[in-house]
Amino acid sequence: MKKLLTLFLMLFLQNSVQVFALEPQKTLNLHSGNVYVMSIDSRPKSIEVTNPAVVEVTSTSDSFTQTGQLVFNTLQEGISYVTYKHGRNNFSSTIKVLVDNHQAVDASVIELDIIKDVTKDK
Repeated sequence: MKKLLTLFLMLFLQNSVQVFALEPQKTLNLHSGNVYVMSIDSRPKSIEVTNPAVVEVTSTSDSFTQTGQLVFNTLQEGISYVTYKHGRNNFSSTIKVLVDNHQAVDASVIELDIIKDVTKDK
């Protein structure tokens, strides 16, 4: 009986510890000169970008839901880290953005069409 109780407690503790484990940091592979949207579970606040020459990041959300989106405008190839706060307790999350035209675009983002300036082509 003691062995069964000990086994149950060990399994319970392992499962409860896994609930509080931090999720691994996300890496996004994107192409330069495009705009991408990534949905997140809560509204992003205080966005910080380590290398604004590589990527510009803004956020969008609406009044009716708690979800939000991050909008990535990629400027040139390189690496940048995007840190934002979210949730009621202002949890901090970091995304590594790798802008590389030779890698496939990450499947978790949606690519938006850009209206190109036709006057530059003339």
